[in-house]
Amino acid sequence: MAIAWQPFQRRRLEIAPEQLLRLMGYRDAATIRPQVRETAAAMAQLAESAATPAASYRRVPIASCSAQELVLSTGTRFGGSALHDLLSDCEAVVVFVLSLGARFDGVQRNLAAGGKTLEAYMMEMAGWIAIEQATRLLRQHLQAEAKGEALRLTRRMAPGYTTRADGIKVEWPLEDQRPLFKLFGEDAPARLVEGSCAMTPKMSRSGLFGLAPAAATRAAPAQTPCPRNITRNPGEMAR
Repeated sequence: MAIAWQPFQRRRLEIAPEQLLRLMGYRDAATIRPQVRETAAAMAQLAESAATPAASYRRVPIASCSAQELVLSTGTRFGGSALHDLLSDCEAVVVFVLSLGARFDGVQRNLAAGGKTLEAYMMEMAGWIAIEQATRLLRQHLQAEAKGEALRLTRRMAPGYTTRADGIKVEWPLEDQRPLFKLFGEDAPARLVEGSCAMTPKMSRSGLFGLAPAAATRAAPAQTPCPRNITRNPGEMAR
């Protein structure tokens, strides 16, 4: 059963203009034109008000996990070897879908359609800052739940991401978005674009965490995002 998690009604995401400018590549504050600063402040504020973040997650026991595939108790199968090292100590996974909502996408689209190129770009960058914040809040919530059961969370992994296994780069196939979303039915705050593995609203994120005994402390491998997944910022790092 999927759990809808919406703590954001009590705590609005906060986007600092300075963080937005750094993400855009501005390193020296003294060289930033006043007009750019003012636009960044306005877009940060607009992004905060436009975002209506929500998440759904579901805990599912692992039936088997091999170098070839992960099989959940629901019969859901995820291919590739990218998940094997991450989940070898785990007894269950928490799959999730998180989104900033359709209103955010609409505001960003309207800015672009109106020829406000800089503002539209800043809104998109602000969206990735907000997605990171929302993911961090979700992880903290799941970590607290896990700790109460003497469990810990692994790093996050998502379809389309790559990691290293025995020194070889391996990918969790992007096509596994489809079985992941089937675990939620109509309960996810985002959906897949028809005929695609991209998510809509655009500012959305999916993935899973492993649940392992707290005593197991083996480090999970690093991962890098797949550039084919257009719903993620190519520069983001997994949490």
